[in-house]
Amino acid sequence: MRAPGWRSHPHPANGSKAAVMARRLLLLAVWLFPLLALACGRTALAAPPTPADRLDLIEKRGALIAGVKSDYPPFGMRDGNGRLIGFEADLAGELARRLGVRLQLVAVTSTNRLQKLEEGAIDVVIATLGDTPQRREIATLVEPSYYASGATVVAPPNSHLSTWADLRGRKVCATQGAYFNRPMAQRFLLELQVFNGTRDTRLALRDGRCDAWLYDDTGIVGLLADSDLANYETPLPSMMVSPWAIALAASERGSRLEQVISDTIADWHRSGWLIAAEQRWAIKPSRFLVDMRELWTRLQPDGRPLCTRQSKADGDQWPAECRNRFLLSSADVDGIQRFGLLLKERAGFDVSIIHDAYDRSLFLHGLWVTLQLMVACIAGSLAVGCLGAMAAEAGLPWLRGLVRSFAALARMTPPLLLIYLVFFGVGHVIVSRFGWTFDGAAIAIVCLSTYTGCAIVSALLDATAVLRQQQAGFALRWRTLAQSLRLAYAPVVASLINVVKATGMASVIAVPELVSAATAIVAERGNAAVMMNVLMITYFLLVLAVVQFFNLLERRILRRGEH
Repeated sequence: MRAPGWRSHPHPANGSKAAVMARRLLLLAVWLFPLLALACGRTALAAPPTPADRLDLIEKRGALIAGVKSDYPPFGMRDGNGRLIGFEADLAGELARRLGVRLQLVAVTSTNRLQKLEEGAIDVVIATLGDTPQRREIATLVEPSYYASGATVVAPPNSHLSTWADLRGRKVCATQGAYFNRPMAQRFLLELQVFNGTRDTRLALRDGRCDAWLYDDTGIVGLLADSDLANYETPLPSMMVSPWAIALAASERGSRLEQVISDTIADWHRSGWLIAAEQRWAIKPSRFLVDMRELWTRLQPDGRPLCTRQSKADGDQWPAECRNRFLLSSADVDGIQRFGLLLKERAGFDVSIIHDAYDRSLFLHGLWVTLQLMVACIAGSLAVGCLGAMAAEAGLPWLRGLVRSFAALARMTPPLLLIYLVFFGVGHVIVSRFGWTFDGAAIAIVCLSTYTGCAIVSALLDATAVLRQQQAGFALRWRTLAQSLRLAYAPVVASLINVVKATGMASVIAVPELVSAATAIVAERGNAAVMMNVLMITYFLLVLAVVQFFNLLERRILRRGEH
């Protein structure tokens, strides 16, 4: 209900003020609108055009601007006139030639190469850039890779190094900050002597403070040009190999420039141009380039090249077999490989032995070696046990005492310590004095068989003592061995099962069994939790199979005893 005297119009004073304000705002809008429209028009006219395709810019400029290193001979360095030269400068020059433009080289470093690329200061980076998932998030890394590097050692002349196992327990120089220091030391039990820089490390190697220098294999090429290391050698194969990629800006992913460079690198591999460039710079032949040439010249059964671009519908990419295996996704593959990658992408379980053929081959080889170790250790343990027990029962008091004393000593020595003593202790003396080397697997079998066999000796002698009480004049001989084994069956089988579980100790002396294979995969993939669980399950199944075998054998022995 309205109050008396209520008016429908505002108060005169307030109304006049509001009207004046409204008129002023209207006039201001009328004056400002044309000015704003003009400013917007000028801004639109002044706005930069949509960025052109990088290949168009290169062609219009008439030059390819490539970033290469200046401090990594012979891949990137300066000559006497200060010009940038090297293996990668040659790659840039050949790429410019194929594009029909001149070449402009810019010196870059490991810290600024991708920054310069993203800023647009350079078109491409060809500067020892490792292809990693992290770098693919900030740049376009072109496939296929054009080179690769890994960890190896430079050693004095006549170092007598033939396998990485030869460096176990020996002093090895290393440069601080190298990504491979820790995994290589863990895998091969290297006693690393870590120095701050390459200069100090080189001096330490020259002065004999270490037996070898663990370093990047491509960096070693430049080191060997030093007169102080002129006669040194790189006797071991590279480990932890990482492919190198030519990089473009992140915005160039899927561009014409990426495809042109990709096709060029593929042609370099097919024609052997990269191998020829490597030879021009006196670089030690790379296994990576040899393997890549074989891959890119491989034919399918119908005669077509294996590495042929797929259709546009399939992403216009190279087949999965021709790409970097570390960077594949489930969309790139099918079959069991797709299942493994889906498990990794959706559940976070990187079971690489499913989706990666190399890791699967490494693991299966380790499984095969482990099976051989198990069979050999079981047979060796039984041989040591039976022969030792019969020697103790041969009727010679001194021999009986010697066998029992040795069996007691061997049983009290942990098998891992026994392996170390033989491999690094006795083995080192034999190698240093006579130059004889022994296979790590053979040493592991001998040590584990001796340890377990001595336990079997005690079990058989105890069983023989019981049988002697039951049968007057009982003696342990070949014809009565079965009786003693039947009576001592339980402790003998328990010892054999234990030696099966102990075969993993062979990994400490570089025997490529299951533990060693799993460790190698973890060092490269970083999937420790997954691989340790896979390893545990595999050993459980192996031991279970051995237990079932002995249970079956026991039932057959009992049935024969009943008859």
